[in-house]
Amino acid sequence: MQPMNREAAAAALHAWTGRDVFIHLEVNPGAYWRNGRTRLARAHIKGDGPYRVYLELDEGQGLIHIDDVTHMQVEPELVIFTAYDDLDRIARTLEVSLRPFPV
Repeated sequence: MQPMNREAAAAALHAWTGRDVFIHLEVNPGAYWRNGRTRLARAHIKGDGPYRVYLELDEGQGLIHIDDVTHMQVEPELVIFTAYDDLDRIARTLEVSLRPFPV
């Protein structure tokens, strides 16, 4: 993971607008959603750090939001956003991929 680079993350997500993506969303402790398949309509990254990431989904499928994002990883077919708690533990993770995640 590297510190959040808003421009790099936004560019990666904007390139996938209109494409089917797979979502992994995890909130610690206690909940996750893996391999949700949807079409990405728009992506927004707001704030000056920590950041808020919003994914608008196509055809009224909804909106995904994660806040307090400080770190990211961008790969050719995967973007990961991570938010840490005050004890430096992962509190939230949002992964967006062009391929399904292993289950």
